[in-house]
Amino acid sequence: MLLFWPVLVAFVDLIVLAGSMLAAYAIRFSDPFTRLVPVLFGVPPFQVYLGSALVGGAFWVLFMAVRGVYRIQLGQPVWREAFNAVGQLFLGFALVFALLFFYRNFSYSRVVAALTLVIATPLLLVVRVMLARLRRKLFRERPLHNALLVGDFAQEVAQRLEKHAESGICILHLMEDGDTLDPQRLVEEVEARNANTVILAYGFNRFTRARELINHLGGRRLNFLFAPNPQALVTERLRTLNLSGLPMLQLREDPLAGWNGLIKRSFDFIVSLLVLLLFSPLILIVALSVALSSRGPIIFRQTRVGLDGKSFTIFKFRTMRINAEDGTGPKWATPDDPRATPIGRFLRRWSLDEFPQLWNVLRGDMSLVGPRPERPEFVEQFLAEVPRYAERHRVRCGMSGWAQVNGLRGQAPIEVRTRYDLMYIENWSLGLDIWILARTVSAVIFGHDAY
Repeated sequence: MLLFWPVLVAFVDLIVLAGSMLAAYAIRFSDPFTRLVPVLFGVPPFQVYLGSALVGGAFWVLFMAVRGVYRIQLGQPVWREAFNAVGQLFLGFALVFALLFFYRNFSYSRVVAALTLVIATPLLLVVRVMLARLRRKLFRERPLHNALLVGDFAQEVAQRLEKHAESGICILHLMEDGDTLDPQRLVEEVEARNANTVILAYGFNRFTRARELINHLGGRRLNFLFAPNPQALVTERLRTLNLSGLPMLQLREDPLAGWNGLIKRSFDFIVSLLVLLLFSPLILIVALSVALSSRGPIIFRQTRVGLDGKSFTIFKFRTMRINAEDGTGPKWATPDDPRATPIGRFLRRWSLDEFPQLWNVLRGDMSLVGPRPERPEFVEQFLAEVPRYAERHRVRCGMSGWAQVNGLRGQAPIEVRTRYDLMYIENWSLGLDIWILARTVSAVIFGHDAY
């Protein structure tokens, strides 16, 4: 499977890339496209483009192979694999264009080149999703790792891995160890079960024990995975570094430092400003409806906790009667909440009450995408009860988030929402933000869990 799968993916990519170039040739030099963009120097021979498609496709595949696109990576999300493939496609495309600049024997159509990229990009994304589904099925039946699981946290690690058999890891046997496990018994289990991988589930304070078992199994063709206590980690993305010969394990990094932070902030500012300008008539109508429908201010202000755990004032259109929490204290909204005004229920259903938060985004209090901000009273409670809850404050809170577009709104358990929020933080990219915003629009239109 380690040999077969990369070859299969590369072969499919070759078909997609070469086929995209030939499809681009067919579209460019056929009616009605030629009427839109006239051909100035005649229709070039198909044979030239056929050969170029095969050579160009092979070059692209070779380039992506060198860039590590076809390397099997355990636990890699489908969307990350897809966007990585598209990113390397664009990079390879730029390199091909640069090489063609020095080739003078034939003048290739720039329109065909642009169409090739337009066709290949969505095709590559679709193919990656289809291949991911096939891989899940294949890896369940033919796992890459037939593993023995040993250590203090073997049970917990086994429960997580069993939910994700598509990762390519099959647990053959589980052996707990409190320093009473005879290393020779582990050797016998490896040989008896024909295992090719040993997963060592120990805390960092017991790495010496893990090292002892690795040494005892020395001389065998085995893969070793170290799975420390999940509750002890400050991140789910570990990186190994080598600094002047000194090995280090990077436990956490700021995902929005440097250029990433500048790109996200610029995107937030530009998009929120455009949305405010574009929907200003609708915002005015909503403001008037709130003012005329019930007594009280148009804009509702509330203290929330955001970046670095600092408080800020969030703005929303008022959807509840004034003094709604008198007698109850702070509480989350519920379906058919009696505190909501008639127009407020409509605004909350279609998320129209969120428009003023675009001003929070412009000011830098919030982002378009990020963990939803909570009130200080709830934050204090969650910090004490939910592991790693404070990690949500490493980035600006958002109008929408990964948890929300996956249906975790309102009364969803905060532990589950936190897990999704941390997943977003650790895997941030501009493409992911755009994807979440697109799903947010879909959720507003077709969803029914807003209240």
